[in-house]
Amino acid sequence: MKQLILFGLMTLFSGVLFAQNLKPVAYNDGSQKLNGLVTSNAGSKKPGVLILPAWKGIDDEAKTAAAELEKAGYIAFVADIYGEGNIPSDNASAGKTAGKFKQDYALYQHRIELALEQLKKRELYPKKLPSSVIVLVEQVRWKWQERALM
Repeated sequence: MKQLILFGLMTLFSGVLFAQNLKPVAYNDGSQKLNGLVTSNAGSKKPGVLILPAWKGIDDEAKTAAAELEKAGYIAFVADIYGEGNIPSDNASAGKTAGKFKQDYALYQHRIELALEQLKKRELYPKKLPSSVIVLVEQVRWKWQERALM
C-alpha cells in the first residue's frame, strides 16, 4: 500500500517538478505585459507546440503539459493570453475575463499570434520548416477557427 501511495505521489508531482525547467518569457501587447513560459530544449528536431491555457490562465495543468511535451522532445511555449495583472482567481472572474476574449475574437487571435512569434524566436532545429507548429488548446469553450498559423 505504501508503495502505491508513493507511486501516486511521484506521478502527481512529476509534472510539477519537470515544469521547473520552464523558462519565463516576457513579451508585450502594446502596454500590456505578457508572461509566457518556454521549455528548455531549443534545437529539438520535433515541431514546436503552442499551448493555450484553459480559462484561468497559466496553471499547473498547462505547465505539466509543457513538461510532458519537453520530455517527448518537443519545444513547448505556454501562451499568456490574459496578461500580467489579469489572472482570474475564481470561476466568476475567469468567466468574465474569458468572456472578454470570446467577445473580442480579434484580440484573442492577436494574443495567439504574439505567442506564436515568441515560439518561433526560440524555435526549433535551424533547418526546420517554420510551418511545423502544433497548437494545443486546453478546454476551449468557444468556436475555434481553423486557419494557417504561418
